[in-house]
Amino acid sequence: MRVWVEALTPKQVVLFSYLQAELPGDVFLTTRDYDLNVELARRLWRKFYVVGRHGGRSLAGKLRQSIERSRRLARIALSEAPDVHVTFVSPDSSRVAFGLGIPTVAATDSPHSDAVNRLALPLSRLVVIPSFIAQELSAYAGLTTLVTFEGVFELARVLRGEGPREHHLEELGLEPLNYAVVRLGEEKAYYYPSRRAAFEAPLQLAVHLLKTTDLSLLVYPRYPDQARAARRALAPWTGRVKFLEKPTDLLSLEFYAALVITGGGTMAVEAALLGTPAVSTYPGRLSVFEYFKLRGFPLYQPPLSRDKLGLLARRGRQPRSWEQVLARLKETFQDPVRVLADAVRAAVGG
Repeated sequence: MRVWVEALTPKQVVLFSYLQAELPGDVFLTTRDYDLNVELARRLWRKFYVVGRHGGRSLAGKLRQSIERSRRLARIALSEAPDVHVTFVSPDSSRVAFGLGIPTVAATDSPHSDAVNRLALPLSRLVVIPSFIAQELSAYAGLTTLVTFEGVFELARVLRGEGPREHHLEELGLEPLNYAVVRLGEEKAYYYPSRRAAFEAPLQLAVHLLKTTDLSLLVYPRYPDQARAARRALAPWTGRVKFLEKPTDLLSLEFYAALVITGGGTMAVEAALLGTPAVSTYPGRLSVFEYFKLRGFPLYQPPLSRDKLGLLARRGRQPRSWEQVLARLKETFQDPVRVLADAVRAAVGG
């Protein structure tokens, strides 16, 4: 079996990397020059191609990059001749695979990403989704086959990784349970409603922590211009603020953090899985947040009082047992990598 994987974000590069050991034959990756994708691909993938980059904030920029990426992806697909294509709903690669008659297995956990879903899901033979969003994507049931599982894709790294290691913190000069992670939002994504929600909202909470606690901050920007703006905003606390500039083991950083603040959902979900209090400033309802709250995982959204934020930070400084965390997750959820691998086999007839 020859498998072509397309991953557009660091989360996807990591998630799909586990398919290399789960599936027989050759598995290769296409990705784009964005965030930490390339560095992660070098670490985790035996074979990969870097094709294009993020299209930026403008619609014209996104369209130009999509056209250019599709052209280059078609050349790679023709050369590699894969039997099946796996993607986290990339419109570029889905269109190429469809045009070349290559069956696609898609994965998504973002029903709010409506434009991407409309472009990619109808071109897919199978779509793997968490069970709690099945109703939101039910309109696609007549266009493709929805495969549901109990859990979230973020479980892949937790269930299959080596577990948290303190030496990853030492490399960054951090002390366990004495820092907070701040991830800025995806402000250039078409579905993100405002720059304020993506950039200013996480930073406001970060500044409050710097003023009211002795926690250090590890800031994880998505774009160079975000990093520059955040450095300016946090300049008065330079001695307590570090910026993540190269790949490291995020699971370790999240597990040993007192608190995780993010403008998106992935790191909030990962941290909550590990028992670390997490706050997402994403300005809208996401089904995963409700799913987690009902199951007692520590995931929160504004409005939060300043007292509540301080309380979460104090709770997060209590030590956690990795063995207990892992046992709970294995009892509660399915392994998404195994579900994806089964879907790939089904797409190629066994």
